[in-house]
Parts: sequence; structure tokens; C-alpha cells
Amino acid sequence: MAIPEPPPARPSLTAVPAVAGMPVRPARRLGGWLGLLPMAVLLTAAFAVPVVSLLRLGFGDGGLSFEHFRRIAEVPLYRSILATTLTISALTTLLCVVLSYPVAYLMATVGPRLRAVLVVVVLLPFWTSSLVRTTAWIVILQGNGILNKLLMGVGLTSEPVAFVYNLSGVLIGMTHVLMPFVVLPLYAALRSLDLSTVQAAEGLGAGPATVFVRVVLPLTAPGAVAGATIVFMNAIGFYITPALMGGPAQTMISQVIADNVNRELNWGFAAALSTMLLGATLVIFMLFQRAFGLERLFSGAGTARSGEPFRLTSRGRSVGGVLTVVFGLLVAVFLIAPILVVFPMSLGSSPFLSFPPDDYSLRWYVNFFETSKWFNALIRSLQVAGLTVAGAVVLGTAAAIGLGRIPARWRTAIETLFVLPMIVPVIILAVGLYYLFAPTGLVGTIWGLAIGHTVLAAPYVFVTVRASLKSFDPSLELAALGLGASWATMARRILVPTILPGILAGAVFAFITSFDDVVLALFLTNIRTRTLPKLMYEGVAHEIDPTIIAAAGLIILVTILLMLVNLLVTRRRA
Repeated sequence: MAIPEPPPARPSLTAVPAVAGMPVRPARRLGGWLGLLPMAVLLTAAFAVPVVSLLRLGFGDGGLSFEHFRRIAEVPLYRSILATTLTISALTTLLCVVLSYPVAYLMATVGPRLRAVLVVVVLLPFWTSSLVRTTAWIVILQGNGILNKLLMGVGLTSEPVAFVYNLSGVLIGMTHVLMPFVVLPLYAALRSLDLSTVQAAEGLGAGPATVFVRVVLPLTAPGAVAGATIVFMNAIGFYITPALMGGPAQTMISQVIADNVNRELNWGFAAALSTMLLGATLVIFMLFQRAFGLERLFSGAGTARSGEPFRLTSRGRSVGGVLTVVFGLLVAVFLIAPILVVFPMSLGSSPFLSFPPDDYSLRWYVNFFETSKWFNALIRSLQVAGLTVAGAVVLGTAAAIGLGRIPARWRTAIETLFVLPMIVPVIILAVGLYYLFAPTGLVGTIWGLAIGHTVLAAPYVFVTVRASLKSFDPSLELAALGLGASWATMARRILVPTILPGILAGAVFAFITSFDDVVLALFLTNIRTRTLPKLMYEGVAHEIDPTIIAAAGLIILVTILLMLVNLLVTRRRA
């Protein structure tokens, strides 16, 4: 990540190339299994055990029972919630695909400088906390928000339009969060198209519309379908956005799971709902893996062809092309709007949110650092993120190195198991860990939350380091060992310098995963140990205090810094 191409939305899982004819020696194989062991222990103890323990409750305490599942099937309310979950997920997926084509086309058909700007426009929201973006959309869309003021100001409406706390609010928020998963693969697909194919179709008399429908659309469809599958798989487990931007009619299955644990104390029914949600997610994941392969899930933008901008026709943009560009620019504004709005609003001095601010001040930032609950929450988030990064980097790096040293027949299965925490809806892991940790006293401690975050973050380090290992030639290791170097010396002087960019990129992913988490924090912390995202969530759920916007501004600044670090790391990897 001439102008740099965008880094992958998620790192590749491509296997490390083997040296032809090089046998896997017993000592090397043993070292590989030992490298895998720590991460396997963590995922067994803090992922498999809590999830399985939770799901088991859905089938009854005293014996096998399907009572909870019958209740789901027989009660109209729960059938309606399941239908709502599927409907919202499908509509979000459709919107993501439809809106992604224009902006991906725009990115692929402009010059290097504008393309670089558009890449940042897509990636900056992708890196920014979903809670921050959700908060921004509430400010923009609420009755006295920016959009309604604009519509009434130009005379398009005489009274506020209900954009939020309904279906439109949920779709806007979820589409904004998930759309980059489609934009990046589509952009890569367009940049990778063979222009001779387009030119041949044009030479046979096809116009721009025909070229798009008969050539471009079929060739980019696999990228669109892959991105759509990822979006749908994520959407069915969403919790924060529908909880904050939706109303009772937009209640999704994750919210019902949380409600049955926190309010109804009906663990069995929550477990039955979790079983259904997990089953649907795993079915989609297995179909995706069979159709596209596991590496496609994390390859994001993939490999894009460099060179001249892509063109549907050699005669310049058609009318449809110009309209597509205009629409693509509007979508780009949609992607960046929350960030452009939130940061200036955080600099206002008024206790009432307004955009643009009447005057500028650091009042709310000062209030953030001087108010103990906000400052302590920030420090706690940084402590948990530090523990998470340390644990995830050690476990993920050791597992990635170890995987390349075991027999090839085991690698795909182990890779799949190690990335499952990235696939399973977070609400299931959160409830499972709460069920497991409550008797041990880990709930309400930073250690319990750090363990949960490490479960989520270690797979990211694992896949980024695995991607970096593609550039490491195993024969260098054998040569160093053959010349008398110890394995530690070889690792310090040869292996680690080669894969260091991947380790750093994984550390950035781990930090963001921990620092932005809300769902695990809702279940594993209390009022004395809550993190900054949880404190913001509680504030947004009741009334938006300007200090929340200042906190969002700080998170945006941290996000920009981390994004710059990741871009530098990506360049080094390239």
C-alpha cells in the first residue's frame, strides 16, 4: 500500500513456497508443531471452550432438548426477528455492491494522483472505528442534524425527515461500515482486466454499455460476489449499528441474544439463537471457501495491474461513463462524510452540536482529559490494547512460522481453525467468554478483556506474517544453520528482518481490533473497568455529549496515524 496501490483489506493466506525437493526434517517438523502450540492452546481455552459451552446450553441442561429451538420456530416474534436479520443483511449487501461499482470504476479510470486520494477516501473509513462512524451518522441524520438542516434550508422539505432510528438509519450505517469489503476487490478486478479484451469487443462494434454488460460485468462478477459474501456474513452478526441507529422494528438476532443474557437471564434461549447464528455463518463461510478459497477472504484488494488507467472505450468517456463518475464521486463523499463532519464539530465550544461550529475551541478536548471517567477509560483502553498487541504478536508470529514447518497436508485445516475467531460473530464469543469467566472472577478485569481481544487479534497477526513469509526463502535458513548458526541467531539476523513488515502490520491490526472493540467490552467490563469505546457507546445510547465527539476526534487522529504507519509498512513489504 509511481502512486501506491491500496493495501489488502485483509492479508493473504497464501502458503509459503517450498523449496523443491527439500524434505521436512524431524527437528524442523517438531519446531513447527511447538510454534503452533501456544496459539492452539489460547484458541482452545478462550475460544472453543466458551463457544461450545454456550452452544451446549441451547440443547437443555438435564438432557438433550430442542425446546428452545421449537420456541424460535413457533413464536411469530422470533420468526420475524430472523426474517428481519436476513432482510437487513441482504439489503445491506445489495447496497454495498451497487454503490461499490461506481467508486471502484472511478478509482480504476482516473490518474495516479486522484486515484491516491480516492484510495485514502476508501481506506480511512475502513480503518476508523465503526462506533465512531455510527456516532457521526447519528449526528448527521438526526432530526436536528446536518442533513435535515440542509434539506430544510434549500426548501426541499418543511419539516425534519426521519433518517435514523429506523430501517434507513440501519442500512446507511451498515452499508458505510461494510462497503470497503466490496470496493477493494472490485477495484482490483477492474485494474486487472485485459484491455485487449475490451478493445476487441469495441472493434466488433460494441458500445460502452454493451462492453460493460457483456465483458466487464462478467469478468468482475467473481470479485463482486466474493465481496458480497463477506458483507452478508458480517452483516447477519451485526450488533452495534442496529442497536444505535435502528428502532424496535429493526431488531436483529445479535440484539436478542444480548437481551436474553443481560435482561432475561435466559442463557438457554440465548444459546439456541447463537447456535442458529453460528450455523448460518459457518455455512456461508464453507460455501465461500469452496467457491473462492480461504486466501480470497483476506486478500482484500488483491493484485491490481499497474499502468495506464482502465478505459471502457478508447473514444473517451461516454455519457454513461460521465454519469458513473459523478455517482462515484457522490459515493466517495458518502464514505468520507462522517470523518469530515465529526472532527470540525469536536472543535466547537458550544454545548449543542452544530456544523459548522459557531466558533472553534479545544474546550471538549480539555474536558476529555480533565474528566476522570473519560481519561481513565482511555488509559484502560491503551493498557488492554498493549497487552493484546504483545500477546497477539508473539502467538500469531510463532504460529505463522510454525505452520510452514509442518507437513503440507495439515496446513489448510489448521489455517481454517486459526482464522475462525475472525469469522464467528463477536456477540457469540462475548457471551461465551462471559459465561466462562464469570465464575473465575475475570469479568471486570483488564486481563479478562485482554484475553478476549487476543483471541480476536492473534489471527490477524497470523495471516499478515504468513503473507510476509512468502518472500522468505527456506534455503537461507538451511544455509545459515549449515554454516553453524544457531536457530536463534538465524531468526534474529535473517528470518525476523524479512518478515518484520508483516509483524508490524499485524501489530497495527491487533491494536485497532482491541482499541475499537465494543461488544466484548460490554460483557467483560464493569463501570470501574470500562474502556473508551464502551463509555462512548453508553453515551451515544442515551444522549450525545460533545465530549463523545471529542473522543471520536481523538480516535480519528489515532486512526490516521496508524493508517500512515500501515502504508509505510505496506510499501516496505512491496
